[in-house]
Amino acid sequence: MSNGPQVTVKGPLLGVLALILGAVGVVATFLPINLDLVRPYVAWMFGWPGIVVAVFGLLGQCKGKPLAGIGAMLSLLALAIGAIALGNLVGRA
Repeated sequence: MSNGPQVTVKGPLLGVLALILGAVGVVATFLPINLDLVRPYVAWMFGWPGIVVAVFGLLGQCKGKPLAGIGAMLSLLALAIGAIALGNLVGRA
């Protein structure tokens, strides 16, 4: 007895999505708009989902593995930038 059809993604969708999430997480932190109290969290809002999607993109049998790897690196960079921004925010208080 099966639990229904399993959906497998074989295209580069997960890799492209991880790349977009990582890039937005890095770029959104440096936007010249007033994000005084939420700047570190903006990076984390895109970094953590980027890591999750990149892991699924790297583990599966899909075509976008290089894109998923780059997305994972950008997402990790976004998380590091968010941690630095949070440290700066705590240091100001």
